[in-house]
Amino acid sequence: MSADKTTISVNRDVALRFAKLARELGISIQKAATEALTAAEEILKDGENPTHLLYLYRVFKAKSSTDSLSLPLHLLAKIFEELETGRYTTLFYEAGRELGSVLAQWLSFQDLVKTPQILKLLLPVRTAQCRVEENNARFTLIFPPNIKRLIPLIVAYLRGIFDAYGYTQHKAEQREHVLDIVVYNCIQ
Repeated sequence: MSADKTTISVNRDVALRFAKLARELGISIQKAATEALTAAEEILKDGENPTHLLYLYRVFKAKSSTDSLSLPLHLLAKIFEELETGRYTTLFYEAGRELGSVLAQWLSFQDLVKTPQILKLLLPVRTAQCRVEENNARFTLIFPPNIKRLIPLIVAYLRGIFDAYGYTQHKAEQREHVLDIVVYNCIQ
């Protein structure tokens, strides 16, 4: 073997599927494997699990199919200063349900529970955590302080996402810019 190559052991089925896909796409297996390991290395440097990269890609695909737009929070908060947020709750719920329906095709609800950071890709949250309590999931989300007024709309959006997964029993509590939302009977 040359000095710039090495051999690693991986799950045989994964290796076979990977090689087959690379061949079908006309990509060098060595090049594809090197690029995949380079991406995984970057994730590991941040102390994360490389599976998070897969979740990121799946969320990107789901989000891309729902015509969503990332907008600077201070602009959105400014717009809603002049609007009655309650008028938009149903629209935010429906948008969340639409995204949740697509997202559920790519990620299980258990993926959200295990990796609540996924919600950082969907919401303007600084910190996302999840604790399992009996068969319930308690998500704690910390938002930038300047968007407290938008949190009821975000709650509606989350309710839509959770409902799309089939978990329609949930309770949300807001303390300043912190949101606790408990999803009941969702842990098998």
